[in-house]
Amino acid sequence: MTGEFSNFCNRYYELKQLHARREERLNELLENAPFYNGEMCTSGLDDIIRYYRRAQAAKAKVDETYKQILATERNIKMVLRHFEIPHGTVFIGQIPGELEYEIWADENDELTIVNINNLEPEPDDPNVIVIKLWNWDKEEE
Repeated sequence: MTGEFSNFCNRYYELKQLHARREERLNELLENAPFYNGEMCTSGLDDIIRYYRRAQAAKAKVDETYKQILATERNIKMVLRHFEIPHGTVFIGQIPGELEYEIWADENDELTIVNINNLEPEPDDPNVIVIKLWNWDKEEE
């Protein structure tokens, strides 16, 4: 089990990864967006509208994820300021069974987080029941 600061940092890493995937998906949609080419059939316009609605939904997800990143970033910076931790102090965190990362704030108070080591998944313990929650967002990324 991890503590509050570790949870903020782990969440920040996960949100940054999610944001990158969602932005990539949005850019894909925008690059392949259909244009009106003088079609006279209503269903042709329906298809274009449907496509742009998907792009709008993808953009909304990117924006929401970015808001979550900012909120999490604010919490991390608050902790760093509270304990008067100097800029450039590198913390090493871990998402158990996944990876280790480094996180720090630079002199401009910008957070940086990088993966430094992928970890082997933790072995299953036959005496432990693991409940995994389904994340609907991951299916739509």
